[in-house]
Amino acid sequence: MSYIKYKGSNEVQQAKVTPRGNIVTLSFTGVPVVSTAGFEIFLDAACEMRIGNYLAYTTVYRNDEITAAYNGYQLSNDGAVYVAPVQPLPTVTFSTGAGGSLSGNLNQGANDYSDLTVPTPIPDENYVFTGWVPEIPAAGAIGSSQRFQATFQYVQTLEEVQEQKIVEINAAQQAVIAAGVNVTLTDGTVEHFTLTDHDQTSLMGLQSQVMAGEQMIPWHTSDEAEHCKFYSNADMALITAAALAYVTWHVTYFRDLRIYIRSLADKEAVAAVAYGMEIPETFRSEPLQAMMAAQSV
Repeated sequence: MSYIKYKGSNEVQQAKVTPRGNIVTLSFTGVPVVSTAGFEIFLDAACEMRIGNYLAYTTVYRNDEITAAYNGYQLSNDGAVYVAPVQPLPTVTFSTGAGGSLSGNLNQGANDYSDLTVPTPIPDENYVFTGWVPEIPAAGAIGSSQRFQATFQYVQTLEEVQEQKIVEINAAQQAVIAAGVNVTLTDGTVEHFTLTDHDQTSLMGLQSQVMAGEQMIPWHTSDEAEHCKFYSNADMALITAAALAYVTWHVTYFRDLRIYIRSLADKEAVAAVAYGMEIPETFRSEPLQAMMAAQSV
């Protein structure tokens, strides 16, 4: 420990002096007295054994909570003053998934969300912006680096909606046909006949047997749990006629409904289409009109 005396002062203070380049650090045993007059350093309290001088150290370099921890302060001999290093701001990164892009600064430093300038989402064709994940707060401390992603959702075109509806309607048609038809036989009884792909394939052969005059014609149902059954020529004629008429009706109806769907100008109208609905007269083919007229008799 040494003793210092400021220039122009007779007061002697006990202090530890630690020079480092252009900075000297003073640490006092008593209450520190801050002076920019420069000082001399002595080995004894009587200041008879001078061991150096720091008369050029006339600027307070640092005097804050850090220097207070060792009961002192720092001086510089070149006018330098301590500047606390700037802490980097938390980084906020903006990105985007498929379906769009962003316009603006994608990497921003800020302490509060209110200081951000959120980039503008630009959807690609047939996409809409659906929001940020996670949602960006309007205000509040950011704290640490954050990342936000713009999300976009694909919006089907009218043509895509139409074709999707046609696929849906086709499936409904196939299900209705496969469910089959009731046929009133010659003895007045009513039997149900399914019309799956297997059944429909059999129809042409069965019709040929009717035309050939065969009397005991077997019907092989698509239900493997059921036995085959013989039908008379007259009954098989009724069965094949009813089945073919039923299939023809639904095939014709579906074709006209498909044309109608592709004529619609907005997605809401397409969405409202259902299998079995009444097709506007403008879109009914001559065969469909004739079948409808026959059904109404």
